[in-house]
Amino acid sequence: MDEEQSVIETENQAEEIKESEKTESEPIKRSFISRPKEDLQSMYEQKSQEKKSGKKLLIIIVVLAALLFGGYFAVRSITQPSPVTTISTPAPTPAPTSQPVLNRSDWSLEILNGSGVTGAARKIADQVQILGYLVVKTGNADKDSYPLSQILVKKELESQVELVVADLKDIIKIASVAGELKEGTASARIIIGKDSI
Repeated sequence: MDEEQSVIETENQAEEIKESEKTESEPIKRSFISRPKEDLQSMYEQKSQEKKSGKKLLIIIVVLAALLFGGYFAVRSITQPSPVTTISTPAPTPAPTSQPVLNRSDWSLEILNGSGVTGAARKIADQVQILGYLVVKTGNADKDSYPLSQILVKKELESQVELVVADLKDIIKIASVAGELKEGTASARIIIGKDSI
């Protein structure tokens, strides 16, 4: 019997607990039911706005954190350059080279007309002599149809021929060094072509 009575008591206690819960939740249910529809809607909107403002705040915090993090590394990379290893080798000092010096009085020239224009050799010879060159011969070349002016030079003066060509560029356009001058007493022979007229 004791067992039956304890089971009955337990069942009674369970029913009492259910009754008390029912009576406690009744006012809450009644308050929801008794509230007007607008109040419920405004409560829903308020909760929704709170959620939205929470999301906005979270986004702002994330963006600020990213900016600060990125700014830190940007400033750090500017203020602390990465080390650069340089290997310094001394620049080679060029060996002194003796620049050939043009001495016009050392040159004796033959000036021959290969252009077919009468008096061209004499005209150029006069201008060359004014510069200080010695003109030992003027006349006509073996033909009068040279398209370009050229120069032939004694072997011992070949190293300086470019200096002479550069020195005479305002008077005569010497297109090429035609070779070695083997006969005669002159240092060089200039053949005037049609390009210098």
